[in-house]
Amino acid sequence: MSDNPHYVTPEEAENKLCPIKNKDWNGKYCCIGKECMAWRWTDEGRKWVKTEDGEGYRKSTERTHGYCGMVPQ
Repeated sequence: MSDNPHYVTPEEAENKLCPIKNKDWNGKYCCIGKECMAWRWTDEGRKWVKTEDGEGYRKSTERTHGYCGMVPQ
């Protein structure tokens, strides 16, 4: 979907290693994705939806991809 290799879904982020060494309950370093203060949402994957009045279109508020704010873009 994206040309930027840093953009991932929150579910994909959980399988990444955390650059700031965040550990899970088992002591494994892991990314907690959208729960992390460094998580940044992108507009990647947002769809156009009809406005409430049906007269036009706007970007949906649902965001599907983000990236780690600690990783240089």
